[in-house]
Amino acid sequence: MLRPGGRIAFYSIFVPPGLSDRDHRSGVRTGPPAVATSSDYRSLLRSAGFVLLGEVDVTGAYLDTARGWLRHGQESEAELAAGEPPGAFAGKLARRRGAIAAIEAGQLRRSLFLGTRPARR
Repeated sequence: MLRPGGRIAFYSIFVPPGLSDRDHRSGVRTGPPAVATSSDYRSLLRSAGFVLLGEVDVTGAYLDTARGWLRHGQESEAELAAGEPPGAFAGKLARRRGAIAAIEAGQLRRSLFLGTRPARR
């Protein structure tokens, strides 16, 4: 619930529109589970009665974070893998590499969406 005139802000990772079918599938496969949604957040905000105030692309910071998680995971791989079933941590690192490749290829983006609920008249 948000009162009229209130504002909403949220980050989302998504497959950008306009990709080839192959690139879209790659983004969905390598992104987080919710990235598979077929809706775009601008339309979802409008359909929920919000007015989009802006979108801030933070994909560069997302890429930096993904690279950092991979780097730290690789540096501590032996210790971290010891606490998981065989092969599980190697799978995590492979998924992180795939996500980085998809971000670099433009198949995944992260944005901050800003909206408002119009004031009642």
